[in-house]
Amino acid sequence: MTAPQPSFSERVDALAPARIRLGRLRDLVVWLCLTAAVLTLASVAVSTSEAVGPATLPWWPAQSLTFAVTPGMVAAPFAAAAVLAVASRPAAARMSWQALLVLSYLASIAWSAALHTDVDATTAPTATAGARSAVALLVSHTGSDAGLAITVTALSSLAVPLVLVAVKSVSGPVAARGIAPVLVLGPWAAWATLGVDGIAAAACAAVLACGAVSSERRVRGADAFWGAAATGGLLGIAALLWYGAAWFAVSLLCLYFARRRPAQILVSAGAALAVLAVSAAFGSSWPYGLVDTYNAAIGEIAAHPGQLWWLALLPALVAVACGPAIVESLRRFGSSSAWPLMAGPLLALMIAPLSGASPEHPEYGWIALCPWLVVGATALADRRRSVRAPLLSAAAGACAAIVLMYSG
Repeated sequence: MTAPQPSFSERVDALAPARIRLGRLRDLVVWLCLTAAVLTLASVAVSTSEAVGPATLPWWPAQSLTFAVTPGMVAAPFAAAAVLAVASRPAAARMSWQALLVLSYLASIAWSAALHTDVDATTAPTATAGARSAVALLVSHTGSDAGLAITVTALSSLAVPLVLVAVKSVSGPVAARGIAPVLVLGPWAAWATLGVDGIAAAACAAVLACGAVSSERRVRGADAFWGAAATGGLLGIAALLWYGAAWFAVSLLCLYFARRRPAQILVSAGAALAVLAVSAAFGSSWPYGLVDTYNAAIGEIAAHPGQLWWLALLPALVAVACGPAIVESLRRFGSSSAWPLMAGPLLALMIAPLSGASPEHPEYGWIALCPWLVVGATALADRRRSVRAPLLSAAAGACAAIVLMYSG
């Protein structure tokens, strides 16, 4: 007779959370080292180039560099603490999907408004004609600076629930619930309300959310056709607001390819081209505008070689603005089910430094990339596995945004 063997399952289960915490602590250390390296590189760029300076860094939301206590400095820590407290409760896992979307949207509005609401009603020379028209329309209909700030914040915050819808469709509800606090407390929210760029980010999120839902297995026939057409129309509108939105077509293509929907590729492409054709018929040619912007960018780099600093600075600064969750997300890119959502933004991030942003007016279009660069943190290949919300990464990113606001 053999002695009863001890069970090791409880010991292994107990070690799993500790292993996850250790991995995320390592990711936090990596992100802090990256932040220190980026600040050092930015300091060198400021001291050696006239094209890079405190007034031209497009990642610095406050330009005055003077300390002044604002209501946001009090509201932001309370908003972050409230989100983290709710996300850490067991009841958060039992919350209905509709309630999660609504609460995430409201929390995103509170977080964005607390960080920054100083909307700039002017546009960069490299902005699209659609972006200039959108800003003019918002200014004329809001009637005041406060109304403009409220409208831009409300529209920009739509990106959070839209990203959650896309993640739920691609990676399952568990991954979407886990990434929610990271998206709500994203440090990039400090830049999302500075102009029309946050609205463009919401439009890009709508593209992938609509494409993900319309390409699900249960969607067939006419529903799939009209869903793909709506996705293409949204892609055309997003491209009219920001040239970089065209890169989200890569994510859409990967999503359709992974789900074996070749017909939807053609429908979405046709709808997007139709939107651009209608815009051209009214005197705003998107291809000509893109060519002119590219030529201006090349001329800007030739006139100011210091712009080449952005080849190294911009991707690194975006990684810092994403928070520590980007380290875990990129580490899991190959094994993550969310890779189609990340493919386009990653390509856009690598090509963004060549856009030749104007030194006189910085651009913030890159904030549309940030939410998609962190979705891989909870999107595992096996949907049945439980996922712990990366609250440590969310808290560290929120603290970085608050410190940045206080320093400005």
